[in-house]
Amino acid sequence: MNREFKKTFFISLLAVLLVISNIIGLKLTNFMDITISVNFITFPFTFLCTLLIMNLGDKKDAYRAILVSSIIQLLMPISYVVATNLGTQTLMPDSSTYVNGLFQVDEMNILGYVLAFILSHCLLIYIYDNFKQYQKELYGLVIGLLGSMFLNSVIYLLISLREYEIIFIVNMLLSNIIISIIMLIIIIILFYILKERDVEIIKIKESSIKKDKDLSIDEVMQDEIIKKVNKKVSSNTKTSSKTSNKTSNTKPRTVKKSKAVK
Repeated sequence: MNREFKKTFFISLLAVLLVISNIIGLKLTNFMDITISVNFITFPFTFLCTLLIMNLGDKKDAYRAILVSSIIQLLMPISYVVATNLGTQTLMPDSSTYVNGLFQVDEMNILGYVLAFILSHCLLIYIYDNFKQYQKELYGLVIGLLGSMFLNSVIYLLISLREYEIIFIVNMLLSNIIISIIMLIIIIILFYILKERDVEIIKIKESSIKKDKDLSIDEVMQDEIIKKVNKKVSSNTKTSSKTSNKTSNTKPRTVKKSKAVK
């Protein structure tokens, strides 16, 4: 798989995980005697998708993926409202009641969820990109993931649980921090398994590149690298041959015998 296909795949996966996390996030469960939302099995992997998109492209691609995913998330409840306002038919029983509970969510909760998603992922991109510039990628991953997960939990819980007591909100926040630390380790391991290896980028003038339509970008870059290596090898051989010719052409110095003094 080439880089563009992988990037498109993780952008699509980011949008899908965001929508699924918003749907299943209504259900609470117990994990190690703490109460958490079941979207912990899907939402943390949105951060992994964002990191992989940056690895395959750049931070602009990651920002675009966040924007597209947020628009798709907002289109889902809008399309449901439009569909439910349409008339019903009498030939077959209406099955819409089975999904009403999933989509009849407070509008503030949806906006809070999208806002938390955008701000937390933008924070991750900013921290990771700055640490990576100073060759400290692992520190950027740890600090970026912890900060973004914490920010996401704070924004979403304060908006969605605004009618509950502050003690319950604090308990939910502590529960999210504990599960975030566990998921952080999993995400970092998967990131280093799935990431593309850093390749040395060679700057080549556009005029010197004659790109064939049938060749991919990777093949063109590979051909240019081979040409560079061949030029370097040929220049080294020429230099060595010149030095050998110089040594062969130099005549040995003859020492003149001085005449004996009579």
